[in-house]
Amino acid sequence: MPKNKKIVHTDKLENELPETADAKRRRRKNFTIVIASAILAVIIGVSVFGWYLAYKKPLLASVATINKKNVAVEYVLRRCLMSIYDSTTNTTVGTADPLGIIQSIIQEQLILQNAAKAPYNIKVTDADIDKALRDEANANANASNPSDTTTDPTTTTPTVTMSEVEFREWYRQTLNQSRLSDAEFRELVRVSVMSQQLYNYLADRMSTTVEQVHLWDIVIQDETIANDVKTRIDNGEDFSTIAKELSTDSNTSEQGGDMGWVPLDILDSALKYTAQDLEIGKVSYPTLLSTASQSSSSDSSQIGPFYLLMVTEKDPARPVTDPTYINSLKGLLIQNWITAQMNDKSNKIELHGRGASGGYDSTTNAWILYQMERLKRSYGIQDTTTTSTTTNPVTGQ
Repeated sequence: MPKNKKIVHTDKLENELPETADAKRRRRKNFTIVIASAILAVIIGVSVFGWYLAYKKPLLASVATINKKNVAVEYVLRRCLMSIYDSTTNTTVGTADPLGIIQSIIQEQLILQNAAKAPYNIKVTDADIDKALRDEANANANASNPSDTTTDPTTTTPTVTMSEVEFREWYRQTLNQSRLSDAEFRELVRVSVMSQQLYNYLADRMSTTVEQVHLWDIVIQDETIANDVKTRIDNGEDFSTIAKELSTDSNTSEQGGDMGWVPLDILDSALKYTAQDLEIGKVSYPTLLSTASQSSSSDSSQIGPFYLLMVTEKDPARPVTDPTYINSLKGLLIQNWITAQMNDKSNKIELHGRGASGGYDSTTNAWILYQMERLKRSYGIQDTTTTSTTTNPVTGQ
């Protein structure tokens, strides 16, 4: 029986040939490059992740939630900057009010979310937004180019209408100055249009029969004199006579302080509650306006004006006939609607913070102001204010 011949595979022999020195060096070099690239990728990844955790992630955190709609810190910062930025000088004017901006955003969200529901059913289309933007652009063009006009036959006032190219350039510049995205900016315009339509809806249905008081006032600038006036009236002197003698209210002093029938709702809140609680014929203690009371210092000697009020009649449902008072009542419609929405338990509104209390507190406010300074520097915006926060109030660095 013949012996089997051994079959030799030449390709296997070639693969088993000894590796040359050059091949070994290339392999080691390639391996080193791969390892170095992997290490570099890890270092870059760790650095980027560290930057994200330290700087970006905190700015993406929610500072407020309105019916599950989260408001990021980053958006609040850009809205704060938008509120104080002067594009003509590339500077900021005044100091940002983060909590005030957050409250504005909450109100905007309540309008966006609830004005679209029954019974209002207000819908704003993209076309409505485009029209509002073009109207704003044309208004700006009229203000800045009064000589470059075409006459509108329906009015004696010259008007400017931007071309499509001019409008796109205006919008580009406006959007850049706002530091908002296109979607964010258009949402602000949507709120504005919805607010006007909501106002129209409420104004058409507003009752002009409201609670009123027949009100009298004496306005004195000095607190000591105001207290003396109160004492004089309590001791029997005539209210009207003193009003003609001392009151600085030019609208009522000649009438002895008689303001006539006044709707309670149009009064400053401090005056409203004072008048509401007054007994007929009694005179109030000197009262500061609510805004003055909030901003007053601890100094016992305050600067007025101080109001001494007297109510001679009250009516819980009296028709308003004065057009000025009717307009004043209309001016309160949106704010009263928002207040009602804020008090409606079906609207869930939460504020989030970085302090120990968990809610929006002084620590959170200081941290946002610190981030504002960083944001301004990143945009190269000059700060005209004398006070700025350069130390992170959370880390102390």
